[in-house]
Amino acid sequence: MGLLCLAVLASVGGVHAASLEGQRFEDTIVLGNRTLRLNGLGLRGVAWIKAFVAGLYVPTTSHDPAQLLSMTGPKRLRLKVMLEAPSAELSKSMRNGVRHNETPEVQTQLAARVDTFAAAIDGIGKFKPGDVLDLDFVPGRGTQLRLNEKDLGKPIAGEEFYRAIMKIFIGKRPADKRMKEGLLSGAPG
Repeated sequence: MGLLCLAVLASVGGVHAASLEGQRFEDTIVLGNRTLRLNGLGLRGVAWIKAFVAGLYVPTTSHDPAQLLSMTGPKRLRLKVMLEAPSAELSKSMRNGVRHNETPEVQTQLAARVDTFAAAIDGIGKFKPGDVLDLDFVPGRGTQLRLNEKDLGKPIAGEEFYRAIMKIFIGKRPADKRMKEGLLSGAPG
């Protein structure tokens, strides 16, 4: 059960939304002309400090991280920021997450793309409560970072890059085990 117990379904005018820590997420979204389903919600926090709630959107929901990591098609990781923080903290965490989840060979192959991605995050400067950061993958286009529905930089090529980012959240060595549990909890409701 875990974080799934915290997810509450609310109906607003017939549209269902899941929520965690007061952060609402639509049950479905459209990305790359495909309808994606909310796989789960997870909270990233340390002690009593709550940084963000993450939602994972995929073509087909699953509790199995290996299946989600190998799944083809568009995907979205949506982060809803809950505190003011320098964006460099997130880019540092992303770099560490790639380092902890990938072999040295893969890290070398992804190094330039990780640098580009980290620079885009660093360029934000400061996150504010209410900011929404989307990490979108669309086949043939790549990984697009978006802040409050505006593209940041150009898409980064390669599904293996997006997979490396997803591993930070749902891989064998996630940044936060409770967040991973929530993201793998399945579609709320």
